[in-house]
Amino acid sequence: MKNAERHAFDVLKAPESTDTLARRMQKLQVVSDSTHEKNVIPTIVDSLVEYHANIGCYQCYLFLDCHEQAGTRKEMLDVTHFRIVAKFPRINLAYMPQKHGAHAVDQQEDVKVVWWTDIERNVDIAQSFLEDKNDHWYMRLAVRPSDMQLLGGFSSFTQVSYKELRPKYYASVRCRGCNTQLLQGQEGNSIVKVLPLPSANWMDMFDFWGVGIGAFEHIPRDTIQAQQHRVLVGESYVLLHASDFVAKATVRGCDNEVAFAFEDDAVEEHDWVPLMCAACSKRVGSYNIEQPDTIRLDKHLISACNILDISTEQEDAENIYANYTNDSILSAKLLELADSDGKFRFVLTSSCADRGCPDSLTNDTSKPRLQLQLLGWETMIKRQHATKYSRVLKVLYGPRQPMHELLSSHQLILPPAFFTAIIERLRISSTMLPLSLRTFNRLNIGYLYA
Repeated sequence: MKNAERHAFDVLKAPESTDTLARRMQKLQVVSDSTHEKNVIPTIVDSLVEYHANIGCYQCYLFLDCHEQAGTRKEMLDVTHFRIVAKFPRINLAYMPQKHGAHAVDQQEDVKVVWWTDIERNVDIAQSFLEDKNDHWYMRLAVRPSDMQLLGGFSSFTQVSYKELRPKYYASVRCRGCNTQLLQGQEGNSIVKVLPLPSANWMDMFDFWGVGIGAFEHIPRDTIQAQQHRVLVGESYVLLHASDFVAKATVRGCDNEVAFAFEDDAVEEHDWVPLMCAACSKRVGSYNIEQPDTIRLDKHLISACNILDISTEQEDAENIYANYTNDSILSAKLLELADSDGKFRFVLTSSCADRGCPDSLTNDTSKPRLQLQLLGWETMIKRQHATKYSRVLKVLYGPRQPMHELLSSHQLILPPAFFTAIIERLRISSTMLPLSLRTFNRLNIGYLYA
């Protein structure tokens, strides 16, 4: 036994054995480091990036695989091992082994990118940081002052494109629900001219024009009548003459359902009766009781393109109104009132309130109402797998609460289906945010896609 021990001791003293032992220890260290890195480096399963043009920053919310659904974390992670690396337009969040410290940026072989996103504005890394929150990681990227975006104001939210003002793109106007043709099309030489409707508050701005009394002084927007073979284009709808429609393509809807009105205009809006597609019974617009030849088609309920005979797939791709949705229509209405009257608090009400429809948020069968407040309108967001940013209105919403008399709000009456769709959209949008950031001042935070 003593001889065996002496032999082992002699082997350890030999130079070759010492080198072998060192190599073995090095391998063990590499395995240990690799195992440690696997435990330290998280997997970012989802993310949300907000770009705020008014304050000049990107706010990134990163969701890790170690974040539990309840909003708590299973284990602590050291964010000091991670660095924000910018190479415009790419932003990388990289894991830096502790042994390299601040110089790890230059040692690319040890840098492991755990998350990345593309940005549209140059950022100042010195003013940017990463923080570990309870249910997410928060990264703030400060935009360089020289690259700050000029704000366009409320008017920059207009979606009216040049195609909407060209007659050829009204060769085919169809119901978005069933693809039924509504206008007569090229054979009937339906549309020969397209004109834009004036801004909603153009009469209020007349005194600032610096001109004399003009021919259009006494023409309010809401009393403009449709003209044969012409399209009058507004922000959220178009006016057409009844004679340009295919016979029996539309039918009259429910008389006691208000189309879409602010509280002050509810009486006038009762002059508009919902118009339904005869084929699928889905709403496409409304017509005026006093002027039955004037038909108003809602852009988010129809499709229009320059090809008469077209497949459903092509129609979706060529539709000049494809970007108009419930969200964008409501956003245009809210910003229209904010621009003209300076109001940012609203109460959304379903037009079926008088018929005892249940409230989708409170199950109250008296009056379904939703309190909504504009929080940010110079905001864009992008999910982890999205290819581009989407412009949104960031809002506070929830059941109506007692409000101080000095905090005025404006009531907006919506069709029942529209009202329900908006509530569902807001609920879904709230889930994109971390659980700890979904509420503020007893209201929920959500997005409307503008």
